[in-house]
Amino acid sequence: MEVIHDDPPMPQEIAAGFYPDFEERWRWAEIAGRLVMLAFVLVCALGFLGHGPFSERTLANADHSISIRYEPIVRFGAPTIIRFDTRVPPDGDRVAVTIAKDLVDQFGLESITPRPATWEIAGGNIRLVFPVQAGESHALIRFTGSPAFRAGITLTARLDAGETLTWSQYAVP
Repeated sequence: MEVIHDDPPMPQEIAAGFYPDFEERWRWAEIAGRLVMLAFVLVCALGFLGHGPFSERTLANADHSISIRYEPIVRFGAPTIIRFDTRVPPDGDRVAVTIAKDLVDQFGLESITPRPATWEIAGGNIRLVFPVQAGESHALIRFTGSPAFRAGITLTARLDAGETLTWSQYAVP
C-alpha cells in the first residue's frame, strides 16, 4: 500500500464518519458564530445601530432656549427626524431659529413642520421664522430629511437671543 500524504492515520474514524478533533474545533467555531450573531442582534435591538430605545439623544444648549432630539447614527438616504423644542420669547408671536446651511444641503431636508413664515440666507446659515400663537411658551419644530452624506457631519442651531447648540450625526451606508 502506498501512502500519498503525511497525515496521521485515523483508524476506523473515516470509515465510521467521525473525526473527533475536527468535530471539536467545528463545535467551538459554531458557538463563537452564534455568540457573534447574538451580540449583533442585541446591539440592533437596543438601537445602537438604528431605531430603538438607545438610538435617540436629547441635547440642550446652556441656557435651555433650544433643545433637540436626534439620532446620532443615521443611514445614508433613509428618512430621519430632528425635533427642536424652542422657548418662545415673553409676549412673542414668533420664533426665529438660525440653522447651519448643511442641515439643508447635507441632511437632505425634505420638510419642516410647521412651515416657516420666512427664510433668510446669510453666509453659512439659514434663519427661519415661525409664527406661534399668543401665550405659547414653547414651539416644537420637526425637520425631516434623508441624509445625503456619509461619515460624520457637525450641525448647529440657535435662537436669535440664545446660545448656539452643536451636535454631530454619523451616516452609515
